[in-house]
Amino acid sequence: MKINNYNLIINKNNFIIIFFIFLILNYIFFNYRILFRENGYILGDWLINYNGGFVKRGFIGHLLFNISKEINISLIHIIFFFSSSIYIATMIILYRIIKNKLQIKILLFFLFLPSVLLFNFFDPLTVGRKEILILFFFCIYYINLDNNKYLYKISIYFLSIIFLLSHEILFFELPYLFLLRYLHLKKNNKNILDFKDYNLEILIFSTSLILIFLIFLFTKYHNNDLLCKSLTEVGLNTNVCYGAINDLKINEVISILHPYFILKNYYLNYSLYTFLTLSPLAYVYLKSENCLFKNKLILLLVICFAFSLMFAPRVNDWGRYLNLSFLLQFLIFLKFTEISLVKKNFTFFANKYLNIFIILALLTSWHMPHCCNPRLGDGYYDIYSRIKSRIYDQSENSTKFNDLPREYLRKLFKIH
Repeated sequence: MKINNYNLIINKNNFIIIFFIFLILNYIFFNYRILFRENGYILGDWLINYNGGFVKRGFIGHLLFNISKEINISLIHIIFFFSSSIYIATMIILYRIIKNKLQIKILLFFLFLPSVLLFNFFDPLTVGRKEILILFFFCIYYINLDNNKYLYKISIYFLSIIFLLSHEILFFELPYLFLLRYLHLKKNNKNILDFKDYNLEILIFSTSLILIFLIFLFTKYHNNDLLCKSLTEVGLNTNVCYGAINDLKINEVISILHPYFILKNYYLNYSLYTFLTLSPLAYVYLKSENCLFKNKLILLLVICFAFSLMFAPRVNDWGRYLNLSFLLQFLIFLKFTEISLVKKNFTFFANKYLNIFIILALLTSWHMPHCCNPRLGDGYYDIYSRIKSRIYDQSENSTKFNDLPREYLRKLFKIH
């Protein structure tokens, strides 16, 4: 029996390896396509730098801009290599975290939800976004929870500053650091209320609070024209300025975006995506044998999630930021599984066929668009429709790029 269980885990492990390879290949493929087409919202976000003065999200862009000039390599190539490398490293770390937890069935279910790791697959315009920096930061933090060396603590502290200066969303996800530490202390049967064990997290949060204030205070003095000029001088198209860079001077507030959210059914749709994603995890937590602990945990999870949603009124691409929160909720769940009072197997319904039907429906019939869609995402059918549309579409917008994959598909299906 033990041998059979071992073989089952080995088979699952191979399957998960293939799954992560697929995620990486999908990311690299679309990252290349999007960046080299000079998308103003994706490439443009990476290009934000300090050539026009201090600005939010400018640190990494300024660093990559100067590296490009120093070694005389295309800035787009530098960004493609950097962002792809960060994503690959993140996926490798995630695999390391989950590979010894594959006996937990609900873990596999959560892996294949369309709003979590497969988010980039269902919506390619989410590939190459800066949120990967935040997930990378949390993964590094996760695997070093036992590391008490000062060099590590100094490194993770300065890394938090670098990433906060590259994307302010990190500040709104910081409560998850405290929750990861809380669960790690719980796992090791330590005093979870001893504040000295949270010194690093408190320092990161305090510094970030000061920096987020300075970011929103001084960004308004930034000169977008100077920033754009610095980019065109290194050979980039002016289109990169009309996206994320252009949005730097827009003060988006609730009064402006609220009518748009209503028009596009954001409140209903994204509430449903959240329910479909997090309700299975809530079910697992509720099955915990320690009533007091599970109540505290659920309360802390709600606080973390609510804090992350404070960023939502300023942006219209809710799917991106919900996806990041879902991924961090996934990390919390992975740490939770290390606590001894977690059960290995969970059954939603007594009838196994009903279980199979419900699981397949939850994994295949929907997906979460990153923005702008008033309809619910159609899951795998949407992928089929998108590929079909791209193959048959002969409009100028579809044919203006040298799209080799599209041409190969047209030849394969003998479309002229």
